[in-house]
Amino acid sequence: MLAAIPYFALGVYNLQVPGLGSLPIDPWATLVAIGFVVALELARHRGLRMGIDPRDVVDGAVFIAVSAFFMAHVVTVLAYHPERLAEDGIWSLLKVWEGFSSYGGFLGAILATVIFFRWIRPRPFWRFADLIAFGFPFGWLFGRMGCSVVHDHVGKKTDFFLAMDFDHGLFGAGDPAPWADGVRHELGMYEAMFMVPVAAAFWLLGRKDRPPGFFAGLFAVVYAPVRFGLDELRNTDLAWADARYYGLTPGQYGSLLLFLAGAAVLATRDWRGFRPWALDGSPEQGEPRGAEE
Repeated sequence: MLAAIPYFALGVYNLQVPGLGSLPIDPWATLVAIGFVVALELARHRGLRMGIDPRDVVDGAVFIAVSAFFMAHVVTVLAYHPERLAEDGIWSLLKVWEGFSSYGGFLGAILATVIFFRWIRPRPFWRFADLIAFGFPFGWLFGRMGCSVVHDHVGKKTDFFLAMDFDHGLFGAGDPAPWADGVRHELGMYEAMFMVPVAAAFWLLGRKDRPPGFFAGLFAVVYAPVRFGLDELRNTDLAWADARYYGLTPGQYGSLLLFLAGAAVLATRDWRGFRPWALDGSPEQGEPRGAEE
């Protein structure tokens, strides 16, 4: 083994607020919140350049985020930890703070996007779905940074030089993480690292208008194969090892479906007939409100 990253983590910080007492600041929740704001602002800014009412983008993004978090927890219980349903019944589905599945979140986000932009506030669907998808890698980067500092996704033992040494801390502390031993893959950190070039590519590609649905399809076909491979590195020996069905994790099945869906979206774009919008804030460049693309 050439090297390994010494263990580091961020714990809950108790901020003392005069007159209110202690206010706990959770690092994962904080980074996820930052990611949501960054993704929302990028989507809103791109919408403004397209002459799109920012209220539609903001309202849609909030609805999608709330739905995604709820569905992320539901899938965690049903697919990853079905024993919780047997132990706590329906209450296990309502404890939304106890675990989130990324693919459950994707499913919730997709369903919420359809519900909001087709029924609640009908808009050209793929145009608005693509605005949300454009900001997503930037938000996902912060979200996975949150996972990496609280170690939600510890993998198998390895000698990979970018893995994490759970027996030795960053400042020399011995056995800083007694719940995990040895040098292991840190999958949250790997995904955060992967999102850096993905976000950079989206930023560069976003300098021009693209066929509606382009960014949604692109993220799916880029992310899904990498996630499928990373799930092969998940631990099988720790207390919270993921459930497997016929040898694959729920995330791997989700990756297969996501890739096929993304490929279908890209294959059905109107590449020849597409006329790009000017990204100069000019309004009414495309179809009237409520039209389908």
